[in-house]
Amino acid sequence: MDVRETRYFEDFTVGERFRSWGRTITDADIRLFLGATGADHPNHTDAEHCRRHPIFRAPVALGVLVLSVVDGFIAEAITRYAAPCLNYGHDKIRYLKPVYPGDTIHADIEVTAAEAKNDEWGLLTVTADAVDQTGELVLVNVNKLLVWRRTAGDPAGVVERQLSERG
Repeated sequence: MDVRETRYFEDFTVGERFRSWGRTITDADIRLFLGATGADHPNHTDAEHCRRHPIFRAPVALGVLVLSVVDGFIAEAITRYAAPCLNYGHDKIRYLKPVYPGDTIHADIEVTAAEAKNDEWGLLTVTADAVDQTGELVLVNVNKLLVWRRTAGDPAGVVERQLSERG
């Protein structure tokens, strides 16, 4: 059990950094993601096709699968412990290097901007760079997160419920 306190928008600082744990991408991850999305492209399923491809040596993980894992890293580092929050969107995503089954990635995450939107919400800009086991950058992601402000209070009891659920 993690006993971290709920963090409001005001509790985050520009320049704050997090490093995620490592996550090995498996063939099963790719197959399940393909099944969920229907994105059945030969780049992700056909070894012969990939051997003839000018970049890939074998079937690769979908870029959006890698992005989803990185979103999980952001959730673990930031949003799991934040007051009510939501993903506001991605400003930049770049897939820089293929990720193959067996590759292990982690993310270096940094809060790069913070802007109060109104009395209730603040907007964090978070950069998450995904790096593989060789230290090579595989994905760059600039993400926006809306986070509840301390000045908004807790009229719906949401923060209290979060704290009680954590034990």
